Amino acid sequence: MRKAFTLAEVLITIGVIGVVAALTIPSLSANYQKRVLTTQLQKAYAEISQAGAMVMAEDMGGDFRNSPIVRKGKFLEKFLKTTSIGTDSFPKTYKMDGNDYNLVNEISGSSHSCGKLTSGAYVCFNNAGGGILDVNGPKGPNQIGKDAFSIGFNKDGSLDEEYSVYLENIIHHDWDIDKYNDWNW
Repeated sequence: MRKAFTLAEVLITIGVIGVVAALTIPSLSANYQKRVLTTQLQKAYAEISQAGAMVMAEDMGGDFRNSPIVRKGKFLEKFLKTTSIGTDSFPKTYKMDGNDYNLVNEISGSSHSCGKLTSGAYVCFNNAGGGILDVNGPKGPNQIGKDAFSIGFNKDGSLDEEYSVYLENIIHHDWDIDKYNDWNW
């Protein structure tokens, strides 16, 4: 007589493995997406911060917002080495608290320039140094505080974290977007 598993035992084992997989895969996928967005945000933040410092070095101090480079809209192409894009490259709406918002309206009405960073992030700045950052361009989820942020500069060329409450809280929570859950994932 040979010893072996019965068909019923094999099917039960496969069923249990399937249930466990069905329960864990969505959370693994969500955690992975959060890590990807956080890494993209860190890269874009570093690129933009460095560019602000380079503007201040070239202008030898002064006020970032009144810098001729920023005023003329040459900031993106000179210091961020962007691929020029228009505001229509950005998604038309971003979600926040269940409502739709158009972040591009935030910089409209003034001279502005938009570009795609080497990290793949989309940025748009007006001639006063304020603007928007979408860390993954037109890809989803297009949600304010998750992949899209308002962004601005202080007088000294450093990024003004208080300009975007979401960005400020992510940075102050050691770039751990899991610790700051003021919005719905």
